[in-house]
This record gives sequence, structure tokens and C-alpha cells, in this order.
Amino acid sequence: MELSAGQVRSLILDEHAMLRDLLEDIEESFVDVEARTPGSLGRLIGRMQRFYDALLKHIAHEEIVLRPAVAVADAWGTARVEKMDEEHRAQREAVRSLSALTFTSNVDGKLKRIRDFVRAIAKDMDEEERGSLSEEVLRDDMIVIDTFTG
Repeated sequence: MELSAGQVRSLILDEHAMLRDLLEDIEESFVDVEARTPGSLGRLIGRMQRFYDALLKHIAHEEIVLRPAVAVADAWGTARVEKMDEEHRAQREAVRSLSALTFTSNVDGKLKRIRDFVRAIAKDMDEEERGSLSEEVLRDDMIVIDTFTG
């Protein structure tokens, strides 16, 4: 079953909302870690792993459902797809790198890397929603050009 552009938009926005919920949990964990609450680092690591898993599934899903819709949405479809592919490659690499972190030394530096990544993902979702996921780009209605008056 093929999804309409509006259905694709709605589906991806719902996934973004779920990812934002996970990001909120992670931000709460940062507060606990900074307060040196016992067990908080372990909770943060667990929440990050759940986020990494959800993000990787979301990226794969975007590539299946969003990529084709964006590619044909308008004249900038190819450029949008290329940008999305670049971002996804970088995000996958960041997940691989951050998943391999150990917290035996330089904990604050590693926490900063994680926090920077979390904020970058949130910013990327915001930008994607203003760009590729906007109603101006992913629309179900047909634009009809009057061939007589233009």
C-alpha cells in the first residue's frame, strides 16, 4: 500500500514526537548525573541505548517512506534526499561511536559529546519539520497550472 504525502508526513511527525519524549528522558538523566545521583549514569546509558535503537529504526523508516515522497515533491527533491542521506550517514556514525564509549575516564567529556549529539538530533528534527516535512513540501493536493494565463 502506497502512502500519500500527507500520511508520510503524519507518520514521520509521530515518530519525531516519540523521539522527543526519549530526548526529554535523557535530559532528565543529565540533571541526575550532574547532581551525582547514585545510579544515574547507568540510567543515562540505558536511556541512550533505547534512543539509539529508536533513532536507527526511525532513520531506516525515513529512508523507506520519506525518501520517495520527498524525491518527487518538488524541484528540490533530489537535493533534499542527498541532504537527508548525508545526515543519516553522520547520525549512524555518531551512534556507532557513542555506543562504544566507556565511562572509566573523562566522564564529563563523554557526557558533553552525548549532550551535543542529543541537541543536534533535536535541531535536525526541527529543521526537517520546517523543510522536508512542511505542508508546503509534502502535500496531497495537486497544483494545477492554468496553461492559458500561467
